[in-house]
Amino acid sequence: MSIPPAATSKAIRDRPIERHPFVIKLLTHASLGASDLKALNRLLNRRLTVKKGKDIIVQGFEYKELYIVESGFAVRYTLVHKGGRQIINTLLPGDIAGFPESFFDRSLYSVKAATEMSLNRISFDAFIDVCNERPNIAVALISLVAHEASLYAHHLVDAGRRSPLERVAHFLLEIHFRLKAVGMASENTFEIPLSQEDIADRVGLSGPHANRMISQLKREGLIAMRRHEIKILDRAALQIIAEFDPSYLVPPSLQQLRTNR
Repeated sequence: MSIPPAATSKAIRDRPIERHPFVIKLLTHASLGASDLKALNRLLNRRLTVKKGKDIIVQGFEYKELYIVESGFAVRYTLVHKGGRQIINTLLPGDIAGFPESFFDRSLYSVKAATEMSLNRISFDAFIDVCNERPNIAVALISLVAHEASLYAHHLVDAGRRSPLERVAHFLLEIHFRLKAVGMASENTFEIPLSQEDIADRVGLSGPHANRMISQLKREGLIAMRRHEIKILDRAALQIIAEFDPSYLVPPSLQQLRTNR
């Protein structure tokens, strides 16, 4: 079942730590014990709500905090010549805003809420402390960084080598895979509450061009779309068009080398 991008406050508060999307992601990258989960529960105890359209991080400013996405969507972007915007990545539940921004003297990118969001705010010092004290969590985060790097590599291929239709098809398949991995999508249905402009900026097209590509996928019977809900009707054909191989979205094998503590 597809889950709305922003869960209710009560549902978020009452959710066990094992069901937090960030913890779900970490558990796919390394083994975490009861003491690790307790440390994460303490780390994720500061929560804030961010309204749609608000900048969470602004390029060029100093940040010493990380923001873990509990619910909602955001876009990581940079401003280019003459005020243009290029979206670098879409942040989904379980992702980290401020990673890598907080690791530099000044943020290299901006992060903007594309929907209303629930975030966990973590000081950079607290993040470093938990990595030092809980090696299992540190191992999971190293694996997570490798996973992020593979995402960006594929986004470069999008911009340089894929046709407009291939880019949009690949983008939809990637978003579905990432949402499903944290329990936010069903087998073939998911919600993508991004504007036409956000989708277009992410795939490097104009808004009307991106909309035409989505319409073409619908006409060819590959997807159905109702408002923000997308249903994949012919996955095999969509994957062929996109040349989509989800192996880059599967956690690296670093966890297999990990000795449980």
